[in-house]
Amino acid sequence: MIVKEISRKDYDEFLEKIKSYSFLQTSAMNEVLISNNRKTKLLGLVDNGEVLAVGLAFIRKIYGGNRIDLMVGASAVDENYEYIFYDKLKDYVKELDCLKLVIKLDKDYIIYDQEGNPIEEKDKSFIKKMEKAGYNSNDKSIFVNDGSADYQFVKDLSGFLPDKEKDLLKSFNSNARRKIKKAKDLDINVRPIRRDEIEDFKVLTLETSKRQGFGDKSLAYYQTFYDEFKDNSEFLVSEIDLPHSIEKLEKIVGGMDPEAKNNKQRIKSLQKEIDMLKEFREDSDKDVIPLANMILIYLKDQAIYFLGGSLTKYQKLPGAFKLQYEAMKRICQKNIPIYNFYGIDGVFNGSDGVLRFKQNFNGYIIRKAGGFTYYPNPGKYKILEFIKKIKRKFKK
Repeated sequence: MIVKEISRKDYDEFLEKIKSYSFLQTSAMNEVLISNNRKTKLLGLVDNGEVLAVGLAFIRKIYGGNRIDLMVGASAVDENYEYIFYDKLKDYVKELDCLKLVIKLDKDYIIYDQEGNPIEEKDKSFIKKMEKAGYNSNDKSIFVNDGSADYQFVKDLSGFLPDKEKDLLKSFNSNARRKIKKAKDLDINVRPIRRDEIEDFKVLTLETSKRQGFGDKSLAYYQTFYDEFKDNSEFLVSEIDLPHSIEKLEKIVGGMDPEAKNNKQRIKSLQKEIDMLKEFREDSDKDVIPLANMILIYLKDQAIYFLGGSLTKYQKLPGAFKLQYEAMKRICQKNIPIYNFYGIDGVFNGSDGVLRFKQNFNGYIIRKAGGFTYYPNPGKYKILEFIKKIKRKFKK
């Protein structure tokens, strides 16, 4: 048995046999990475021409050599072959001038409730298997969101399939229900975008990346993602038609008796919203403006909110809430039981704004296995790291 590069056809045919796998494991994602100037390889564990396990690797330059990553590890019908893959992979990477091999297993380590309280025991079985295969666990050199996110926020939708829309709404907290009602009052719309609208899509993701302190993907990355994932994903946007919403709210106000005791506060609130929308309209050269967007990926066993963005200027409008609600309705209609909101920081002290937003929809948190490392030549790696530190020191 050896690990070697295999064709996309052989890779895809084997992956179809797997009940559950990550989108980061697919050949479609391989093409997306290539579009983002990544050097990649579709690898297979092969024995007498038979593929027994597969994994997507990408290669990055580091000081003195290469680092090779498998973002979600390998996939196999028989788990034993997965760990044989990792063992044989050590020989393969030595041929690629590899200084560091990083594997992030797509396996659940522990489950928390949405406040961060453990609700299941830790599963350490795979740690022992990886260590037996010659890998280091938890060496502190792999970032939490490098590759597959270590902490993922998930909601079970199985009780709402395929079309229990009212029950789904009731499963959210009161803040989310209020925001979604407001979105309905404003006629905020959610729709899939066309390919020629991807540049507009990127405007929101770029602003969000700057606001949250990470790099956005390239336009080619988004375009290739759109092309490769095809029917297995949707680029969704929530948007508001300002003149229409202003007219609708003004009609509501016009039909209310201003002298009625119960109407005074409501009229005041609606008028405040009308004034805000008019201000937005004056500042915009378009009637219809985007509020929030996302890439929604559909797999056999789950759907994933992969990437998305919003504009700070319009965050008082409930576009992001309506977007998530409509995404979940689409997932339920496809009879997919799990919605993965994807990455959070894994900090449960209230400081993670992304987690606070996702908690509005009531779910739970999965901590994945994290990263495992192998150094083909540890002595050489340590010397090069030392030289790199010295050079940095003298540059200051």
